Amino acid sequence: MARVRDLWYDKDRRKTARHPDEGGNRNAKRWLAVWMTADGTEASKAFAKRSDAEKHATLQEADAQRGIRSADPKRGAITVRDYGELKFLPAMLHLRPNSADTYASHLRNHIYPLLGNRRMGTITRSDAQAFVSAVSGKVAPSTTETVYAVLRAMMQHAVDDDPQVIPANPCTRIKLPKSRKRVVEPLSVVAVLALLDAITPRYRVAVALGVGLGLREGEAFGLTVPRVDFLRRKIQVLSQAQRGQLAVDLKTEASTRTIPADEWVLSEISAHVQRFGTGPGEVIVTNRLGKVAQRNSFGDRWRLAVADARTCGKPSAPAFEGGRCGETCADAAHCLPKGTRFHDLRHFYASTLKIGGVASDATFPGRRERPWPALRRWGPRGEQAGAGSEVADDLRCHYPVASAHTMMRPDLLHPAAA
Repeated sequence: MARVRDLWYDKDRRKTARHPDEGGNRNAKRWLAVWMTADGTEASKAFAKRSDAEKHATLQEADAQRGIRSADPKRGAITVRDYGELKFLPAMLHLRPNSADTYASHLRNHIYPLLGNRRMGTITRSDAQAFVSAVSGKVAPSTTETVYAVLRAMMQHAVDDDPQVIPANPCTRIKLPKSRKRVVEPLSVVAVLALLDAITPRYRVAVALGVGLGLREGEAFGLTVPRVDFLRRKIQVLSQAQRGQLAVDLKTEASTRTIPADEWVLSEISAHVQRFGTGPGEVIVTNRLGKVAQRNSFGDRWRLAVADARTCGKPSAPAFEGGRCGETCADAAHCLPKGTRFHDLRHFYASTLKIGGVASDATFPGRRERPWPALRRWGPRGEQAGAGSEVADDLRCHYPVASAHTMMRPDLLHPAAA
């Protein structure tokens, strides 16, 4: 039953150590509200006025009788950093390894430096808005959105925790910076060839798998020799690699598929295996230690290749507007688009399928009701609605229909590759 205790006197009305006459602080809160929570435990909170203590105890116990949980102020005293490391991250068992790494990275690189020493129970909506404003000044709007999503998820986890840590999520009605949608424009054939030449030889096969089969990065890293049928020219995509480990489930159930493979893709795989061998579980793409390739190390090599690739075929020089192309190329027009990602190879693959007249359901099983976005965005001729047909014409001129999947043949695509 809700009650109020006088901290200055005991049950026999004798002065306690908290009484000012006994050395206590005269300005300290005197009245302690005590009530039973919904889980049957006793909770308390001190107030300066007796009326406030009585009101609070009555309301809290009424909420408990209705099954409404209230946050324990003592639990809300935990810091954001401690809650993230001890409670939030260990509970994210449902996340894929790469997603878990992203959560941890955002916490340690963005959230902890700004809010790590704050107590969970003191974070307000204004604090959350100020946090977003501070982060948006350092990173892109899209990254700001994902960092904020992690903070919001952690705060909601604290609300849903049992016992409850905070009474409500402060990350509500927060204004985020506007982000521009990325315009999907498939790479040109010469850009793809330049990227194949620029990437370090050990990772060239990964680019070939993206270009010729439309594999995601993790799927390319997880492809093993037993899944490559050289005789029937087919490749099975059954798993992916993350954190340098194999046998991780694919992104969706529909991602499990068998893909027809062109002779060029198979020859790239064969040449790679002969030169570099295979890794654990006969994985094809390996790092310099012969282990399963990891996203960070591959990403470093990828960014260097994107920066060095030149569509003119010349050696690279620091590019700038008005730069010239001579023995070395500094012409920005001959560089790959800024921010080119591995996923752009998948868009290239999809656009060539569309140009070749291959139905999306034949290539991406299980996606008849919701075609893959790149195929959905590109029309019958391969160009995006409202855009010119330069990309489609370029692909049609240089991209022969070598098989049902119109796979890439560098020796036919570009004279320089012969």
